[in-house]
Amino acid sequence: MPTLAVHSRAQEIVISVVTAPSPQSPARTAPRRPLRGPYPLIWVAPPLVMAAVGGWRMRGASLWADELATWGAIRLDWDQLWRLAGSVDAVLTPYYAALKVFAAVAGTGTWAIRSPSLIAAVATTVVVVALGRRAGGDAVGLLAGLLFAVLPVSSRYAQEARPYAIVVFLAALALLALVRLLDRPSPGRAVAYGLVVAVTGVFHPLSALLMVAGHALAGRSAIRAWLPAAALGSLPALALGLYATRQTAQISWIGLVGTPTVRLLPAQLFVSAVVGGMVLALAFAGLRRDRMGWSLAAAGLAPPALLLAAGAVTEIWVARYVLIAIPALTVLAVCGAARAGRPQAAAMVAVAAFLGYPAQLDVRESAGHGQDSARIAQIIAPRHRPGDVAVFTDGHPSLGWAARDVYERYLPRPRPADVLAVAGQRVDGRFLARECPEAACLGAPPRIWVIRVDSPADPLQNMSAPKRDRIARDYRVVERWSHPLLGVTLMEREPRTP
Repeated sequence: MPTLAVHSRAQEIVISVVTAPSPQSPARTAPRRPLRGPYPLIWVAPPLVMAAVGGWRMRGASLWADELATWGAIRLDWDQLWRLAGSVDAVLTPYYAALKVFAAVAGTGTWAIRSPSLIAAVATTVVVVALGRRAGGDAVGLLAGLLFAVLPVSSRYAQEARPYAIVVFLAALALLALVRLLDRPSPGRAVAYGLVVAVTGVFHPLSALLMVAGHALAGRSAIRAWLPAAALGSLPALALGLYATRQTAQISWIGLVGTPTVRLLPAQLFVSAVVGGMVLALAFAGLRRDRMGWSLAAAGLAPPALLLAAGAVTEIWVARYVLIAIPALTVLAVCGAARAGRPQAAAMVAVAAFLGYPAQLDVRESAGHGQDSARIAQIIAPRHRPGDVAVFTDGHPSLGWAARDVYERYLPRPRPADVLAVAGQRVDGRFLARECPEAACLGAPPRIWVIRVDSPADPLQNMSAPKRDRIARDYRVVERWSHPLLGVTLMEREPRTP
């Protein structure tokens, strides 16, 4: 009961921030234009649409490597989770901890571990409505919420067991808190803003720091109130980010930003290139010089620009790190379309939903998140024979854990034995499984299934020398299967010549 009371109180605080009326001074915000029709429609329709679209085929896409990392982490006991944080994924440990508490009630199925992201996406639509109302009145608020709900990127990350949808919600809430602080600076509003920034930093330090850097462009108009709140709120992100500088192996795959990165930006940021291009073009058309317009521009344009600039000199650019810009860009796009009139803005939302439909289908395919993990059961289960064993690469440059996780999560028993593992993954602070030295426990099985997250010409690539040499000497390839981030090779023991 105390937990329920706290949760209820938290809901009241969030609702009060989202729905609080803005000052009516035309010098500070755009004048409100009431929407004809029932007022509750403004707040109810967008989250309902987001819930429907985001919940549609929630289990369609297989868990991909990063989601499998989440699935593996939340199944650890608390002691093992803290040990893991000491060697890898420290920046994600707060998310793992929160999801572990949730999973204790909901379970660790695909729907269960993705549902917090869906809840966050639904909550984000409410905040986007509030931002839209401040920017252009009821109609803009309603259409901004609906546009956010039908964007393919909203669904894509509403159906992912990672913290990005939660961080987008927190970034939208932080922007709303910033706007309220700039409208009428006060200690209470500064504290509210600082708290939201701090929580954002706990869930994703880099996104939070980029968000605050963008807010600095708008916060200078109330520097005495904004700066202390931003500085104190940024401390968790700075502390967690500094600690994680010792754990860079997980992002070693990132390359420098180049011309292809900029060219592919709409597709990377919005999942659909055509929808992304349209939203970005309309967002620039929606720019204006008043305080609200400047705040939206700072929140929507500065984080991607800053990360792109940094990515040109160091390996750091990943589009999902700047998903925090999506709510502001959505509101700006509706403002841009609304300059031609409400019917035109409504038509734009409908066109975005229509053009984004193919991408909505794509992200719900089995390989919709980039990895066809579930396919392993169709490949191995009907062909498995007693005595078969499974082996895995142990030197993959970036996704070394994923093949074993695919095997554990999607291949039902009976299955080929993982004979080389003497300790599982994420045990005693080690991310990867511990295998017996020199592949001594391989034995002489009749057939070996080599399971990878890629499909090179040599199925034994990236294996330790003793393991590779033993298999190459005594086994030949019988059949191979290749799917997105899943390669399976069946090898059979060659008969010995007399």
